[in-house]
Amino acid sequence: MNDKELADLIRQVVVKEIGGGKAGGATSPTLPAPSGGASAQQADKPGKSGRAGQGAPAPVRRTEHAASPEDIALAKRVAAWMGAEVPPSPWFGAWQAAGDRTHYLSRTPARLAVGRAGTRYRTDTLLDFLTDHAAARDAVQDNLAADMMSKLGLVPIKSAATDKREYLVRPDLGRRLCDDSVAVVQQRGSKSPQVQIVVGDGLSATAINVNLPVLLPIVEQELKRNGIRLGTTFAVSNGRVACGDQVARLTDADVLCMLVGERPGLKTAESMGAYITYMKVARFNEAMRVVVSNIHKGGLPPDGEGAQLIVQTCLKALRDRKTGVEVK
Repeated sequence: MNDKELADLIRQVVVKEIGGGKAGGATSPTLPAPSGGASAQQADKPGKSGRAGQGAPAPVRRTEHAASPEDIALAKRVAAWMGAEVPPSPWFGAWQAAGDRTHYLSRTPARLAVGRAGTRYRTDTLLDFLTDHAAARDAVQDNLAADMMSKLGLVPIKSAATDKREYLVRPDLGRRLCDDSVAVVQQRGSKSPQVQIVVGDGLSATAINVNLPVLLPIVEQELKRNGIRLGTTFAVSNGRVACGDQVARLTDADVLCMLVGERPGLKTAESMGAYITYMKVARFNEAMRVVVSNIHKGGLPPDGEGAQLIVQTCLKALRDRKTGVEVK
């Protein structure tokens, strides 16, 4: 095989690997028979016994397989080195639109096809952007509503961060309780609950103030209906997820359910997450958590799928006695 034949063969393999089998009309490339044998045409002719390939081994055809990302990356590098044209994926040719432009725009909250005024945003688009940005900033600076905590029967406690500024610049202080709050948990916390619920403002107290009054009663009711023993529910101001771990250890809980405000964005400032952790482990790490995120009226509804997923995950944690990446 000379250099030209080798280059043609490589080009066919590369183009087929990337483009789904078409290289200028060629089909799967046939690898040449080993040197010293008959040609491929001779090998295909029946011999005296009437069987093909009597005089030489039959040509070896390329085995069809789904290309891995590593194979595709290598094929593209070879194609670029050889100057071969890389065809688009066959999936593009088979794709059919499920609807028109309006259909797709109605299925995303992203700022797409919003129009323009010269080279700038339209006024209404800019005002919407500034409103959403301000809501995100306010959510970070907001506090847990005292009337909401009182109505839901939450016991207020605090992290070691003395104010919101210190909470933002010192994440380590937001991960542990202050000394006074440790004493409150020890005095008022129920001992050895199966599920310990802790609420934290996180990076969006707004998310807690909006969603918790709807979600918490459903979660508590469903867990009790399944015979689960709940602990005293605490609400941590300026608290991060690890504060819940400390509460669960102080009460000797089996499972921690930490409800916390998620980092706000321009889509919503009201998203809440639930971090569910089986606590009865010898050596704990962050991979042992299960997270139910994006709980808000535009994501997982707090009065529907959001609450149900939290309940199901807590029950599964108690049943399996583990959470996190090891859970199937």
